[in-house]
Amino acid sequence: MGYQGIVKDHVVVLDEGVALQEGTRVEVTPVKELSEGSPGALLEVWGSDVPAEAWDAVEKTVEELDRADREYERRKTRAARLSVRHGRV
Repeated sequence: MGYQGIVKDHVVVLDEGVALQEGTRVEVTPVKELSEGSPGALLEVWGSDVPAEAWDAVEKTVEELDRADREYERRKTRAARLSVRHGRV
């Protein structure tokens, strides 16, 4: 069983309501704070009990965004080549 808490003045203070006997040996693992909306935070949320259909929708959206990004880069590169070719640099 795991417990959570914070470090205060170099001492681990467990969340309210958690009482361990004096001398209880514990293992402490720092939790990395994830910024809201970051890929890690999204993966943490999506790692929960999310239906397969939702995962499929996310994957499809990511693929569409990747495809749109590649198309944008292709067009940008082509436009730059045409500008150079026609002396519009």
